[in-house]
Amino acid sequence: MLKRMLALVIILLICLPTVAAACTTIIIGRGVSADGSLIFGRTADGEEFQTTQIVSVPAQTLGTPPTYTSVGNGFTLPLPAESCQYVMTPAAPSMGMGVWAESALNEYGVSISATESIYGGEAVLAVDPYVPDGVAEESIPTVVIPYVKTAREGIQRLGDIVTRYGSAEGNGVTIGDANEVWYIEIYSGHQWLALRIPDDSAAVIANDALLGCVDVSDTQNVIASPDFWRLATEHGFLAKVDGKPHAALTYGMPHRDYSQLRIWAGQRYFAPAKAQPYDVNHTYDFLFTPDRPVKLQDVMELTRYRYEDTVYNVNEHPQWRPIGINRAFTVHLFWYRPQLPTVFWATMANSEFSVFLPMYGNLTAAPAAYTFDCNTYNDQSAYSVYRWLSTLASLDRTNYGYAVRRHWRAMEEALIAGVPQMDQVYIDAGYSGDVAAVLFADIANQALGDARGLTNAVVPKVID
Repeated sequence: MLKRMLALVIILLICLPTVAAACTTIIIGRGVSADGSLIFGRTADGEEFQTTQIVSVPAQTLGTPPTYTSVGNGFTLPLPAESCQYVMTPAAPSMGMGVWAESALNEYGVSISATESIYGGEAVLAVDPYVPDGVAEESIPTVVIPYVKTAREGIQRLGDIVTRYGSAEGNGVTIGDANEVWYIEIYSGHQWLALRIPDDSAAVIANDALLGCVDVSDTQNVIASPDFWRLATEHGFLAKVDGKPHAALTYGMPHRDYSQLRIWAGQRYFAPAKAQPYDVNHTYDFLFTPDRPVKLQDVMELTRYRYEDTVYNVNEHPQWRPIGINRAFTVHLFWYRPQLPTVFWATMANSEFSVFLPMYGNLTAAPAAYTFDCNTYNDQSAYSVYRWLSTLASLDRTNYGYAVRRHWRAMEEALIAGVPQMDQVYIDAGYSGDVAAVLFADIANQALGDARGLTNAVVPKVID
């Protein structure tokens, strides 16, 4: 009876709908990657259950320009009549959350990861508070990605929306294309700052403002809200480092372990030779240089990192907040390789016990299990299957969790090795969206079958 009760409790835990709470963003510039590619993405961390789909949205030309209205807070925005095709990872409609796309890649090769929750400081929020019906995480991908052809256009569009309509919350958003990647921090109702990431740098962002002494006059690499420093100067809370205004210290909240430990661990993961002992009070630089060229696999593994090789090992000290957290509901990476199609990698559920699946941005459809709509566990939903397996595997990493992780790691190695062949089929077909859909379906269906098989192998061990 006790074993059956345990199984029931587990099921109940993964069936409770929740919303996003926190994330970790990773950006790797071309000059520090192993293959000259630009890589970026994020762990989308919520609570235990948030059905995520993979959905292709067709291009549209409407007779009358539509108006977007948020489900969550009533934010409204007039939209252009024309929109481009894109693929996204939204919340299932029955979750009742609105679109909540989290990540998307459009037909022009522009991608978005939205959002990294960040928090403005008391001083700025006292004079420029959040706007309750302003733009928020739920809405950002939907009102940006269908309407832009470059990353810079995406940043400018989002910034203009915040300036005019206000922001309902603090957010960090990454937008990239084949040429560059930008990161924007939205601190308050109307204060925001965006930086083009240099090719020779990397960044790990963890729910705190990080942009530092940024020269807002460098309009080639920086875009900012109007008179960015003036608000802080006029109200007496401008913070400086070595005589220069510092954005995060001015507009962000104070340092805390919840975020600082992930930033330290992420920088240490890629640059151990430069690592210093962790200090919650240290202001970490936004950008750093890895010790060695970073592979796509390295980034995938960082999304699973629980500080196993440090004194903060979360498997032994659960009070610390890891990068690889059980309550991630999806994880995504964009892989921009020179002169090759962009690959959008996504997991259903947390990446520690799930698998990154590759797709092209113009695929016309995903398999039915990956678009299945439910707001509690349903075995017809790919998300439910992966979430169930991940929950079970996290109960005992030693006895059966690591076997699941090894299986998915082997599959990812095979998938990465097979990308050149997948590219060739896709290119030979004239970059056909229908062919992209078939290629993804073959991979996604195989992975889902493996997930069911792994679950069947783990369940008896859990209730034994």
